[in-house]
Amino acid sequence: MLLAATIYSLEDINKFNDSGLDIFILGNKDFGNRLVSSFSEEEIKEAKLLIHSLNKQIYINVNLIMHNEQIESVTNYLTFLKEIDVDGIIYGDIGIYMLAKNIGINKLMIYNPETLNTNSYDQTFWANKEILGIVISKEITIEDIIKISENKTILTGIVGHGYLNMFHSRRPLIKNFLTFNDVESEPFIDNHNLTLVEEIRDEKYPVIEDNQGTHIFRDKPMHSFSEFDKLKQAIDIFIIDGIFKDSDYLNDVIKDYYLCNKKDKVKLKDKLVKKYETDHDTGFLYKKTVYDKY
Repeated sequence: MLLAATIYSLEDINKFNDSGLDIFILGNKDFGNRLVSSFSEEEIKEAKLLIHSLNKQIYINVNLIMHNEQIESVTNYLTFLKEIDVDGIIYGDIGIYMLAKNIGINKLMIYNPETLNTNSYDQTFWANKEILGIVISKEITIEDIIKISENKTILTGIVGHGYLNMFHSRRPLIKNFLTFNDVESEPFIDNHNLTLVEEIRDEKYPVIEDNQGTHIFRDKPMHSFSEFDKLKQAIDIFIIDGIFKDSDYLNDVIKDYYLCNKKDKVKLKDKLVKKYETDHDTGFLYKKTVYDKY
């Protein structure tokens, strides 16, 4: 199984490579949601050259919800990614798949609509569309993940560590709220230190507003150390999302999963579970959602 992670800067590439990372995920704020950092085209070019020199892979997040007036700019960006020869493009909007198909890069595309890949036929459908892979929904159990992956015919990944997004609106909700209350909004945009607290709950939910709208996350990041042996037998790509954390934290996490990927030791897993269990949980791996896709 390959380890993939979002990165904060070009300086992270050598550091994370030494820690065992296989796939580096980058994005640009005009074309990606919930990024840890925004990389310019020149920075992406530089990153691609360095990552390929290390014999590793580079994936680009193009997971915006595209509006009609963005079709031309997204097409130009996809053409740029084709020209510099990236290894994968993560998307969630089917319109972006159609643009990619039109320019002949559908085989680079990885479909991650966040909540919709919940059955084995999703794999079959997208395999017939000749894309690179899919990311299974983050809101289904490990039992379902393993079952879906039994007869996979396409690269299959999961987000296995990090904060999970649970709400997205294209509306600038933070800006609208602050403007209504006569508060200057600029310091609060792209601010990763904000939390939302409900009156009837104690949890603090991280919330950000970026170029693509407003996003609310679960109160705790997830980890998958106890489940890692089962997952690595079932899936191809294990994604670590570093949003709301920093480079040092992410480097430690990559090292820990790299050890899990190379060794099968119960004591190691127990040690890592204890390390993270106080401020992490297992997400939806054991929580059957009450919401179904119809």
